Amino acid sequence: MVRESSKSESKTLAKDAERARRRQIEEGYNGIVRREKAQTFPIAAKRWLDSRLAHVAPRTVDLYELAISHLKKHFGGLLLSDISPADIASYQRKKTGAGCAGRTVNLEVAVLRAIMKKSKL
Repeated sequence: MVRESSKSESKTLAKDAERARRRQIEEGYNGIVRREKAQTFPIAAKRWLDSRLAHVAPRTVDLYELAISHLKKHFGGLLLSDISPADIASYQRKKTGAGCAGRTVNLEVAVLRAIMKKSKL
């Protein structure tokens, strides 16, 4: 049982606040994650890259574009929120098995992480 003040004199407003707080607690307790904006990986990658253009050198942008093109081949059809740690580990194994250098794989995973972090995932 949780008792908190709504900091209001209005009973109606207090009941609304109680319902909202209960919903918030239940979602947190049960691990329910709301999908605010479901985006596919390519759309999220483009938004992230556009936000980075003004802050990095042109050569770095080229590296990012190359990494994103490789990531799109593997994650292109997925929603960003559906990418799991198992999917990322699978991608790493696939790339290292294909003979890619560890630096390349790490760069691509770092770009993926930045894209997901920008989308608050």
